[in-house]
Amino acid sequence: MKVACENWYWSGEAGKEEVMFEKLERKLVNVLLFFDLFKMKTKIPEDFSGVMRTQDKRVRKLVKRAYEIPFYRKRFDEAGVKPEDIRTGDDLSKLPLLTKDELRAWMNEEAKDPKYDCWFHDTTSGSSGIPLMLLVSPKEKAYNMANWFRVMMCAGYNPFKGKTMSRKSAHSISGGSDTFLQHFGILRRGFVDQYAPEPKIVKQINAYKPDFLYMNKSEFMRICLYCKQNHVELEKPKFYCPTGEKIDDTARKLFAEILGPGIIDSYGTAETGAAMVRLFDNKEYTVHNDSFVVNIYDEKNRPAKEGNIVVTPLYKTDLPLINYAIGDRGTCEVRDGVRYITSVQGRMNDFFRYETGEVTTFFEIAPIIAHCEDILQMRFIQETYHKIHIQCVHNKAESKLSKEEVEKDMTAKLNAKFKHPFEIVYEWMDSIPPDKNGKLRMIVCKVQD
Repeated sequence: MKVACENWYWSGEAGKEEVMFEKLERKLVNVLLFFDLFKMKTKIPEDFSGVMRTQDKRVRKLVKRAYEIPFYRKRFDEAGVKPEDIRTGDDLSKLPLLTKDELRAWMNEEAKDPKYDCWFHDTTSGSSGIPLMLLVSPKEKAYNMANWFRVMMCAGYNPFKGKTMSRKSAHSISGGSDTFLQHFGILRRGFVDQYAPEPKIVKQINAYKPDFLYMNKSEFMRICLYCKQNHVELEKPKFYCPTGEKIDDTARKLFAEILGPGIIDSYGTAETGAAMVRLFDNKEYTVHNDSFVVNIYDEKNRPAKEGNIVVTPLYKTDLPLINYAIGDRGTCEVRDGVRYITSVQGRMNDFFRYETGEVTTFFEIAPIIAHCEDILQMRFIQETYHKIHIQCVHNKAESKLSKEEVEKDMTAKLNAKFKHPFEIVYEWMDSIPPDKNGKLRMIVCKVQD
């Protein structure tokens, strides 16, 4: 049996040595991340020319390595592409997309091989339907963790000297006691019990006074809505990062009011890592170009200004993710050879269904939601082909309309956009609870495909 090891192959006794080395890497993953972080750019550069040369170099290394893997050799060959045909991030458009279903099937097949026993078997939240198991080598796990520190540092936060606070499930914890380093004020972190009642969570945050606060967007929404509606003061961290879901303009406005201006909008997935960041009041996302290629493809998988967001992590060379279709739409601009993502528009598979087989996408009704200042938070639940249940939170402080008036106005605008009118019923709530995975899907369609 051959055991893959970076850019070569070992077999027999050498293969055993490699497995032992990976076991050692796994134990030292927290040490390895510091070596990776030391080599990363922790500030957004003014001149991207050097970073883009690094990207091109790593793209060429990635495709050369991928072609040695049977899964990718087949994809290259079917596309009529050789590694030497791909020299830049833009050239990745010559290869097919990698879908979640394809990745899930590939990972499940690879996991049968005992050589991956010492790798990390990470699992996604399953917000898009079915959880996905991802095999991650120790060195790639370390890089992914270092990249997250880089996100913090790009905003100006020092994770070694500052105080981080996160939801409990975001880290493994043992009893909540400080580690050896934390006794000396290094890598301090506290934890929020995100399942506790709002007053208890507010008390925890105010007592710890974090410099950096990190939770799912839906959890931030719940706490900020509670504080706004009950006139409760919440400690304003220097930096905070809502994750797991798209941050819309309504949420951004609420967060700024309750938490202050230090928002870090980091975009990525559990599979890829944090691929790009939008800091504070910036209007666009900057890609971590030394570690990722983020492209926008149209429906025919051609480079476009608007379409499907496709991510290729350049650090993942053991089991690569080339042209990974995340499932979100976005827009972009290219300036001086650098692609900036100007908007993230949300999931492509969020839509309403009709008996005719037609659908209405989220993007068709998004402008209505974006310009509605009477509602702070919404979720659409399509119960049948004829009925939609809308959960919503009233913007009492700023709305000039009663709930009944908001319902009438919203129903008229939505049915003017829907291909066929729906019976729409409303459920007014103080906050909309997240799903079991901690996230909140904008559209829940209970109608079978």
